[in-house]
Amino acid sequence: MPAGCLTRPAGYPPMLNRLTDSFPASETAATRPVCHCLRVEADEIRDAIDDGELNTVRQVTAACGAGGGCTACHRHIKRFLAEAARERAAQVAMNAPAELEPVFGFA
Repeated sequence: MPAGCLTRPAGYPPMLNRLTDSFPASETAATRPVCHCLRVEADEIRDAIDDGELNTVRQVTAACGAGGGCTACHRHIKRFLAEAARERAAQVAMNAPAELEPVFGFA
C-alpha cells in the first residue's frame, strides 16, 4: 500500500470527515447500522432474511424495519438478499440427486 493511503488529502470536505468519523474504530462492519434512519445493523438484516427466507426489500422492511426510512440502504439490503439467494441455490444444488432417472422409458 503506498505511503499516505490512510491519510486524508488536503481540502478533504468537512462533511465527509463527519461521516467517516461517526463510528468508533472498534466497531465492526456487522455491528454498524446499515439502515441509519432506524439504526438496524447488518446482522439483524441477515438474520431476518435467513429466518424468514425473505426475497424482497419490502419483506425485509416488514420483518426488521430496515429500509423503511430514506431508502438509502436499499442497495445494501438488495446485496444481502442476493447473497442469501446464492447461498440457498448452492444448498439446493448440493442436495439435488446426482443422476436424473429416465422419464417414460427415455434415457
